[in-house]
Amino acid sequence: MYQHCGKLLLAGLLALACLISACSFTDGSSGSSSSGLTAALSHEDTPAVAAGGGTANAFNPWMQKTLPNTRELSTDGKRMLPQMGGSASRIEEEAAYRAHWREEIYPVVFGNRQAPHELLVLLDFSNPRSETLWKQVMTASRSLDPSQCKIVVYGLNKENYGTDLMGMAIWISYERKGQAMAYLDYALSRWNAVKAGQKKARGKAIPFTNEYDATVKSTDFPIHYAYLSRLKPAVPASREMDITSYCYDAGSVNTYQAVQICRYYGITALPAVVADGKVLSSPSAEDMIKAVR
Repeated sequence: MYQHCGKLLLAGLLALACLISACSFTDGSSGSSSSGLTAALSHEDTPAVAAGGGTANAFNPWMQKTLPNTRELSTDGKRMLPQMGGSASRIEEEAAYRAHWREEIYPVVFGNRQAPHELLVLLDFSNPRSETLWKQVMTASRSLDPSQCKIVVYGLNKENYGTDLMGMAIWISYERKGQAMAYLDYALSRWNAVKAGQKKARGKAIPFTNEYDATVKSTDFPIHYAYLSRLKPAVPASREMDITSYCYDAGSVNTYQAVQICRYYGITALPAVVADGKVLSSPSAEDMIKAVR
């Protein structure tokens, strides 16, 4: 019964991911007034719990028993739900049937998961600025003490294939520890390179709805398939289908939590970084280092 309910939650998360992917995001790099991300983060009955900074680790399931929930019911809803035999849902309860739910809602790609400081990095693979920001994150990591600061990654993607790629980062974070940051650098770089290649070859780039959209030639390997052989140890061919199937589900759970984090901190444009509860605007590596010291 519990697992069945969990699967219903996952179905909802998959639907949410699709809805978000259909939105037009504000990319933070222009004066666009697009309301796609804002609309995805809004909820008429449930305003965000808090906006702005405070402390680190609010969303860390290894350090907090109860996580912030920006999708709580209205006062009337809370009063009516018990009368209907229901109870308020929380992701840390409803996703618990998944073996790696903590890694999916809080994927640590650098540092100790119980380190006192944190950088939450929110990416949209379809925004070229995500690659630029990620390179700054990687530079910052070289000056961070992993026992004192961790880097956690979320994906909130305009194009569906970004959800698969985020899911792959989650899988690597616990199955091939220490390799997720390099993978993300590769995936973001390849995304932009494929877009450029499509524009050159076809005159325009297409939306990356699935892995085969993210190729220039029919003989190209999709981004995450191509990386499986680069991992150490490499993933055997017999496991590829199981892993890639897992990736979309994991990425969708991560998407749900990315929405929560954006609502909680008042983030309306991606990519973004939250350093110990403070949202940083287009941060450099130096900005990130200073913010967690």
